[in-house]
Amino acid sequence: MKSAKKGKSKKTSPALKAKTKKKSPLRKVARSRRETSPRDDIIKLIMEDHKPLKKLLRVLKNTKLDIEERRNAFDEFAPLLTSHSKPEEQSLYVFLKDNVDLREEGFESEVEHTLADAIVEELRRMDDDDRWSAQAKILSDLVERHIEKEEDEVLPLFKRKSEVEDRVQLGQSFQRLKSEFMEQGGRGTISEQPREIYPSH
Repeated sequence: MKSAKKGKSKKTSPALKAKTKKKSPLRKVARSRRETSPRDDIIKLIMEDHKPLKKLLRVLKNTKLDIEERRNAFDEFAPLLTSHSKPEEQSLYVFLKDNVDLREEGFESEVEHTLADAIVEELRRMDDDDRWSAQAKILSDLVERHIEKEEDEVLPLFKRKSEVEDRVQLGQSFQRLKSEFMEQGGRGTISEQPREIYPSH
């Protein structure tokens, strides 16, 4: 009985080894993709961008704080918002609007950006503290809802409807555009025409 078990073990062992050897290159490729895609995936980049915006929004909408503290938060928030939203429009939203299943989300998100931009510009020119406080609260609510919907609905849907290669290429374009906007001080001053930054489908 012992010798039979040993014989059976010897027969299956080479097959198992061969099977393992065949799978290992695929495992390496999969592991490599998992390691590289998170860094450049536009979803991860957008989620990271949202973190400082959320932190500043908590200050901006807090009417119990001194107006000067809130204005200082806005001065930091406004260029960060533009340096995030404009590259997002020129990369992710171009992709969304070109996809039949994602077009409505792309247009809706773009309209919300336009509304936020208009309020930001008004706040930059506003002297009346009470009016400024009210507008800042409206801006905070708008951007918070936008971020929440993007993270909970738009980005998960986009992930299901896109390939890793698309998201990485979009992420690289997003980072390049963001650098350009940051060099301009977070103002919408560079070309806002949609760019061909992903493969045609």
